[in-house]
Amino acid sequence: MLGGMNPSIGIVTLNAKFIHSSLSLRYLRNAARRAGFENVWIREFIIQQPVWKIAADILKQKPDILGLSVYIWNRRQSLELLEILQKQNPKLKIVLGGPEVSFESELPDGYTLIAGEGENKWVEYLNITSKGEKPSLEVLKRWNTYGNDLPDLHPPYIDEDYPQLQNRYAYIEASRGCPYLCSFCLSALDKKVRYFDDADIRRQIECLIENGTRKIKFVDRTFNLQPKRVMSLMQWLTQFDGTEFHFEVVGDLLNDDMMRFLATVPQGMFQFEIGIQTTTEEVQTAVHRKQSNTKLFKTIQTLIQQDRVHLHCDLIFGLPGETLDELMESFTEVLKLKPHELQLGFLKFLPGAPIRDKIESHEYRYLSFPPYELLSHKNLSAEEVRFLKQFAEVFDLFYNSKRFQFSLDHLFRSRSPVDVFKQLMDALEKENRVLNALSLDHQYRIFAETFDLDTDPLAWDLLQLDFLFHQRSYRLPGFMTARLASNGSARSKTWDGDRKSMVVPFRHTLEWQGPEPKLSPAPSPVYYAVAHAEANTGYMSRPRIERVEA
Repeated sequence: MLGGMNPSIGIVTLNAKFIHSSLSLRYLRNAARRAGFENVWIREFIIQQPVWKIAADILKQKPDILGLSVYIWNRRQSLELLEILQKQNPKLKIVLGGPEVSFESELPDGYTLIAGEGENKWVEYLNITSKGEKPSLEVLKRWNTYGNDLPDLHPPYIDEDYPQLQNRYAYIEASRGCPYLCSFCLSALDKKVRYFDDADIRRQIECLIENGTRKIKFVDRTFNLQPKRVMSLMQWLTQFDGTEFHFEVVGDLLNDDMMRFLATVPQGMFQFEIGIQTTTEEVQTAVHRKQSNTKLFKTIQTLIQQDRVHLHCDLIFGLPGETLDELMESFTEVLKLKPHELQLGFLKFLPGAPIRDKIESHEYRYLSFPPYELLSHKNLSAEEVRFLKQFAEVFDLFYNSKRFQFSLDHLFRSRSPVDVFKQLMDALEKENRVLNALSLDHQYRIFAETFDLDTDPLAWDLLQLDFLFHQRSYRLPGFMTARLASNGSARSKTWDGDRKSMVVPFRHTLEWQGPEPKLSPAPSPVYYAVAHAEANTGYMSRPRIERVEA
């Protein structure tokens, strides 16, 4: 028998960042222990660590069996790790799982592959292997099939986990599966939605928070499928002041009761991720996406006006049949809603995703290695995709960074959003800055020069406010300070409230209407200090604006 009656069983993965954690390792560890295997341990590494050091750490544990969880972000490092482990310890039995290897068409020699949800298959493997036996070809084929052998759902965390998750993201599920069939998503293969026990979820969250976890992300593909259940859970979560919760929701399923409740939640405690993907109805149909744009947009507008929930929306560039003009139209429609963040993603041909059936008919070209990203299709040229990549990068720098929120809102009143970001692209090109990082001061200078903001007192005040409001800074950029000095209005003074925040003159008085400032012309300079708390609190942490008498 392998390792006697108590083989050493390790389960490892490589996370993208240290603050991330892995649910899958904990599910698999718990399943093995419930099946009677006692010596089961997990290790989490990050992709930035040298792979040889990761291998050395694993082999130091003297494993008999090793499970390796492979994802799109760690595939290269995982396969390098696999080769090192196989060659340094040929007797080690290695099992691969995770979405990045769940759809391999052939089984390479030297390891066993488990596809899809792995708890039951993993335990079956351990039972067979611990007896010194080998799985049959029929069993191997079943393990290599997605969507079968679905396990009963058990909570992922045990006592030994909680201290390790202090100051890290903790992930949790209220459900598994997705009823939608969007062809670009692997969740289209999960036709059955199953739910975790509510009491287990709440008990785990209490333990996480008691042990110092402050960011909890629900990874349900569609968190709000059962509105009453979800609202009860979220009402319960509101007691945990200082903790942030992230949910992926379907916007057009948020009913009136839920919207009334969301108007009462603590500001910045919850973040919703809403996948819009495209507003072109023909394209929605082509990828089997059911979505009411009218209801969805109304919901997003209401959430923004309520100013309680942080809103992250997604668009996907490169869906079948969508032209550049249609993409830009989708982008403009969604941006008008003023989401706090708008992620501009590119279609990925994930192994196993149904969208791969459209490769030939739409003449898709895409990367053959992770992230399997679109390069062109018959309605979107390679040159247009290159333009969109640069556009998305500039958009992240100037919009998703939140550094220019007030200034951009002002510009959008007289310019189309597409033109605004094109002008910024051109400005970066002229300075040969496309490939080089920009300092914070340089970003603001380029923005001011691109739109001649020094000729517009309102626009200039908004830019000053943006700088002071959106980062913890106790000074203005040099070009702003120089302008104040040339106007004879610069003052070297800090606010008495914290003796750090700079007192700055404005040509307008500042008032707040919900999340947005209202500026009114003033006959003489008005002085304000923008004071930040020592630490951010929640997704929508905002500073104090203090008027200082001259």
